Amino acid sequence: MRFNPNADDSRPTIEDYLAETGNQEEYDSYKISTYAWNPNEDETKKLRVTKSSLGTFGWCPEQYYLEKFKDLRGEQQPHHVRGLNVHDMMEYFWATFDRKDEALTLIEQGREDDAKQILYDHIPQPPEPYAYGEDEQIAQWVEWQFHRLKITKGKDWEPVGVEANIQATRVVEIDGEPVPIHMSGFIDTLFADDDGFALMELKTGKYKKRSKVGPMRKEMGFYRMMLEHSKHHEFLPITHWGWEFPGGGMADGDGPTIYYEHVSKGSRVSKSVENALEKLVRAHINMDFPPSPFMLKFREGETMEEALERNALKCSWCDYKDHCSQWAVTDEFLDDIMEEEQ
Repeated sequence: MRFNPNADDSRPTIEDYLAETGNQEEYDSYKISTYAWNPNEDETKKLRVTKSSLGTFGWCPEQYYLEKFKDLRGEQQPHHVRGLNVHDMMEYFWATFDRKDEALTLIEQGREDDAKQILYDHIPQPPEPYAYGEDEQIAQWVEWQFHRLKITKGKDWEPVGVEANIQATRVVEIDGEPVPIHMSGFIDTLFADDDGFALMELKTGKYKKRSKVGPMRKEMGFYRMMLEHSKHHEFLPITHWGWEFPGGGMADGDGPTIYYEHVSKGSRVSKSVENALEKLVRAHINMDFPPSPFMLKFREGETMEEALERNALKCSWCDYKDHCSQWAVTDEFLDDIMEEEQ
């Protein structure tokens, strides 16, 4: 079931952002930005980019095109509901918890179980039981926050930003020409430390270090770049980032995990994000969004049949196969294979 203790599923609008920050330039930029940017049709618009849209383009440009230009949307899946429920509980906790000093006093008295219970008591129960493992993940997340409270003794324990609404403007250079874009996003949490600030993301899927860390660093690199091009200098510099995986052991994952690391200014991640933005902007300029169905790279000179036999397909994760130019070919070929095996 879907349960939001914050009572409202809607995120702040760009009008809310303007009223809160007074950042007129970012407001005006957002208003002329669009995901469905076609510079050949309207030169007054600019491209809007989020962490999610950049990730979708990197996964499959045609899926990106179908979402952003054709407004196709996939069906809500159980893991979507789980993610929303756990994130909403995290947001509620940080927005309303006001018993830190009481918990710290109990910890000093050696009454750690009572102190921990204060945190647990602050978690509201849904009117019907959760269905997708939210209880276990929320409990693990609370355990982690209690451990942090003990270690930090309350210093910098609360985040300085929760679902921080960030708007930024910048240019991407394509063939020597500056192309303005708008960057937009909501950052799960930001924490202060002695050196600067840390980005923290809450993830509700499984954790696999080998397959997860690289793409996640790119996501954080996008957030850092967005902040650096915004007026939100109160959150800079970004010196660390990390991820909480309270359900990291599901589906043969590595287990509940917090992965946290120091980041340098000139890291390879920044260059990777810049390259991804350039590819995205160039795709819009050329209006070229080819399908990318293969998990591995398509080898030069390789036929479709050879590629399909060697590769796993991303298409099993896609809701838009009926609308995809590539799937019409791959689906027919797979049918032929099935007939040959019978």
